[in-house]
Amino acid sequence: MDEVDKVVAAVEHIPKPWNKFPGGYPDQIEAALIDAVFSIRSKYGSETTGVRAVVRRYCDAIGDPKPDQLDRLASMDTGRLTRVLQNAQAVSGRSKAEAVQEAARNLVEAGVHRAADLDPARHRPAYTRVHGLGKVTWAYFCMLLGHQGVKADTWVMRWVAQALGEDSINSARANALVQGAAQKLKVDATQLDHAIWAHARAGGTA
Repeated sequence: MDEVDKVVAAVEHIPKPWNKFPGGYPDQIEAALIDAVFSIRSKYGSETTGVRAVVRRYCDAIGDPKPDQLDRLASMDTGRLTRVLQNAQAVSGRSKAEAVQEAARNLVEAGVHRAADLDPARHRPAYTRVHGLGKVTWAYFCMLLGHQGVKADTWVMRWVAQALGEDSINSARANALVQGAAQKLKVDATQLDHAIWAHARAGGTA
């Protein structure tokens, strides 16, 4: 049995119906970027708590329920953004608000102004050169905008390692194996990733 088949076999033990991917923010690039960065080592929460509440506060403050103008986020004063979001969490020694704005500025400079402008392969360097932001959250950012992908975070890596009978694996390998399993199972890779994540986070094993 090859590695993808081992993952496929383990997927069969995840109880159905699977937890569905919430759907993200198609055509809302500002909301997706804030969510992707503030989700780092954070609880997702409900509409009034956690990451989702941070996004809602931003939308309320700018008076736009579907924010898709990245220039607006990039140009906002960082102090004001921090006050609006009511969240001073840090990533790699700096505020997440600062990381969001640097990523927004980099993407705008690369020609990304709205969700429709984003090319996941071409624009990734503009995001990942921000200190504290990497390939995993980039994949998640793209998923939030409706692109197929896998967010191979700690939970997913741990579960895939268990499926293989190994102690640990890296995110790139976990990503490839989940993508391969999705192809064999003929399911949406994003949905499979979310099902694995939710199962592992709830204490489920492979």
